Amino acid sequence: MRSHALSTWFLSSITLVATAMSAQAQSYIPRPLDDMIKDLGLEEHVKDIPGGDNLEGNVTARCIIATEVLRRVLPSEVEMPGSGAYTSNKESYWAQQQSTLSPSCFVAAKSPKSVAKALAISRITQCPFAVRSGGHSDVPGASNTEEGIVIDLRAFNDIKVSEDKKVATVGPGATWAEVYRHLDEYGLTVIGGRASTVGVGGLALGGGMSYISGRGGFACDNVLKFHVMMADGHILEVDEKSHPLLYFALRGGGNNFGIVLRFDFETYPLGEFWGGIRVYPVEAKEAINGGLSSFNDNAWDDPDLAVITSFIHRSGSWYSTVIFDYAKPEANPPILTTNFADLLKYTPSRDTSRITNMTQFAIELGQGTPPGLRQQFTTVTYRNSAEVQNRMVDILMEEVKNIEGRMSAKEAFAPIVAFQPIPPSISSKFSKRGGNALGVSPDDGPLILVNLCFQWSNVADDQLVISTIDRVLEKTNEFARSKGLLHDYIYMNYAAPYQKPVTSYGAENVKKLRKAQEEYDPFLVFERLQPGGFKLDM
Repeated sequence: MRSHALSTWFLSSITLVATAMSAQAQSYIPRPLDDMIKDLGLEEHVKDIPGGDNLEGNVTARCIIATEVLRRVLPSEVEMPGSGAYTSNKESYWAQQQSTLSPSCFVAAKSPKSVAKALAISRITQCPFAVRSGGHSDVPGASNTEEGIVIDLRAFNDIKVSEDKKVATVGPGATWAEVYRHLDEYGLTVIGGRASTVGVGGLALGGGMSYISGRGGFACDNVLKFHVMMADGHILEVDEKSHPLLYFALRGGGNNFGIVLRFDFETYPLGEFWGGIRVYPVEAKEAINGGLSSFNDNAWDDPDLAVITSFIHRSGSWYSTVIFDYAKPEANPPILTTNFADLLKYTPSRDTSRITNMTQFAIELGQGTPPGLRQQFTTVTYRNSAEVQNRMVDILMEEVKNIEGRMSAKEAFAPIVAFQPIPPSISSKFSKRGGNALGVSPDDGPLILVNLCFQWSNVADDQLVISTIDRVLEKTNEFARSKGLLHDYIYMNYAAPYQKPVTSYGAENVKKLRKAQEEYDPFLVFERLQPGGFKLDM
């Protein structure tokens, strides 16, 4: 439930707020840590700590000190090991790899000032931190941390629509189900996540594919303004004019520059529309992949259709699913029936297609990704080709066959490969408002974004599963490379821990990201003290 305090958090925020009032580009000079400590009233609490940005020593000892200070400074917001709140928070992460990490404490921040205090104490003690919005990443350390501090932003979940209905202001701790439920009442939506339980913050900073990306690109392309807490506790209002370099960096650059406390999204009119999930036998593989490839080539004809195809192994058998979502209340539009004509010869064993709202579609997809399992996403991008999709499915099926009998917990084992088109009708929007950081353009032609997702339950199977994923990717990439079909782009939100999405954006964009880091985080607080997520050398 949203509190009154949070509904007005930015109007009555801390005195540290530095707003960008002018339409001209703003300069930003980070203040020293000592000034931050003084302005936050923390001097008495940290006076005996021999700390600072260059403090070295035992992490455990530093984090014990940090936690004790936080308990004094934010007594009602700090959740300690052994408490019910701590246990509940720890167990609520989507992926098991994150829920098994044990931070020194959670800071369930209730205000921007609380976030600033947690940052300051992390810096003075050099205790690492992580920032949590939805907690839906599968990457260990992305939003949880072993021994460090977790700054939990889930209370920052306010959602408002501007008087002219053109802007939705959204807190990073809201889930996409909450966002869509609020906006459906107005006949509006924003370009955001497709699964109900995913949080706003992480998805929007890494890209963010949507059912209506054909209208406006990725989620990051549709943030009009970011309200960002910098490492010194100042809050900047960042848009294309006030801080153009930082605005560029926040659209795809991940968590490397600050803590976003509010997103101002462009809204789109959207009432009820048609869509759903169809389940087919795996024998429909070539019709599915051929249809996706054809649609990818012809998406300009009608950018309102979104398609996700998947090949899934559960309980010892394979099947395929196709998600069609059409941003109008019209069933089976011509863009679908023309490009997927061969698939329509098959009768789906299950079909949820209906006309409903964005909230219900997000809930439907979210139900297919239950929490509590071990998860690994791995991603790659190919140039449009049914042949490479067919080959990847064949390789995946063969590799799964080779290991299935060796899994210690077969009932939870679920390998999945999902294909999602990025046609030029989407990538042409990546240049909006000065362009995002992703390094993809319509000149690349239609692309296929792959999410190779494995679910399993036993840590003892980790090496077996991960080595299988690696072989599937290596063999498919070898084939794609031989055909000139391998593309550099690595989508951050699907990347495995060892992948390097930022590097994939290209040398020029990486150079701009580093410049943004030098200007806005010269002490590298968000790189060194926040080690989780994908850093600029990754």
